[in-house]
Amino acid sequence: MNVAVVMYDRINLINFANVLGFIKSFENANVKTCGFKSEVVDEFGIKMHPEIYGEGIYGADILVVPDGVGALNLRHDEIFLSWIKSGSSTKTKIGFDLGSLILAGAGFLQGKKATIRGGYKNALSEYCEICGEKVCQSGDIISVSEWGDEIKSKLAQILA
Repeated sequence: MNVAVVMYDRINLINFANVLGFIKSFENANVKTCGFKSEVVDEFGIKMHPEIYGEGIYGADILVVPDGVGALNLRHDEIFLSWIKSGSSTKTKIGFDLGSLILAGAGFLQGKKATIRGGYKNALSEYCEICGEKVCQSGDIISVSEWGDEIKSKLAQILA
């Protein structure tokens, strides 16, 4: 199973590491970090380099967008969102907390439900209906407001 984990400026490195580490623990998961550009900087200024950059997200089965305050601006960046849309054929799209705003900005949440932590519900409600659960699945979209056992179980089902 091909998994594309998106990296972007002002990504939350802790969420990124948790998600990436968990997904890579599955033998059948072929995980690649993907970025729109060759270097991204996390919320604290740490520079990182995605394995694949500047290429479309075609061929992935799962698209994962980790949490990060950078999503607040990127949800309005049409060039970045065009790149995210190249992953439209993925079977499953997963947005972790603010990462769901990127999926929303790309149009993936239109007519669907999603979840996000409390202070950002108004921002997400511009795009879709708000779900009150920690993990919300609506069609091919899974949104997560909090990393924990519930999403680990859901990911294990998808990756098994």
